[in-house]
Amino acid sequence: MGQGESQSMNIPRLFNVFDIPETKSIRAVSSLRPDISLESIWNKVSRARKVRTSGKDVVKFEEGKGQYLLLFPSGYVQIYAPNEEKIRSTLKSFRDELYEAGLLK
Repeated sequence: MGQGESQSMNIPRLFNVFDIPETKSIRAVSSLRPDISLESIWNKVSRARKVRTSGKDVVKFEEGKGQYLLLFPSGYVQIYAPNEEKIRSTLKSFRDELYEAGLLK
């Protein structure tokens, strides 16, 4: 390797320089402040249902295809969506549904 050459010049490329990888999905995490029972959420919120994952019953709130929120018994929240704007809209929809169901004061 010569003096002016960068080591990265010798590494094979993974993708075409002009093709920027497309983001298909984003996962965000948060936590729920108020203590709300999961059972009351899946009984009162229409778009929420009970699913079993990691050996636990969790709430799955679906906003649309590939856009959903998982709420774990500890209050831990995972949000899956195609982009950041959809993550925000999923969180807002979940908050609004909880409020309309009388679970948030």
